[in-house]
Amino acid sequence: MKAEVTISNIYWNKKSLGGFFFRDQAYETLEKLVNGSVLEGAEVLSKLDEQTEDLDIDAIEEDFYSSSIEELAEEYDIELVKEDEDEEDNN
Repeated sequence: MKAEVTISNIYWNKKSLGGFFFRDQAYETLEKLVNGSVLEGAEVLSKLDEQTEDLDIDAIEEDFYSSSIEELAEEYDIELVKEDEDEEDNN
């Protein structure tokens, strides 16, 4: 039996799929990437799903475990909110 697992599935099912396929650090990096993007969360997840659909989930998890958010954003062509924009939002 073969199952298709997407980044969205992992993100939305943290306790079951997320805990099974992603180590805590990798999942936290995924969350930070989704939350740090200028795009809405669903748009980021859709983009990640499209770009990773033919990749091995273990390789993706390792990438999220060992890469920085900035590196992942560049790899997956996701624009991050700039630091100064974050500060303005908090004031």
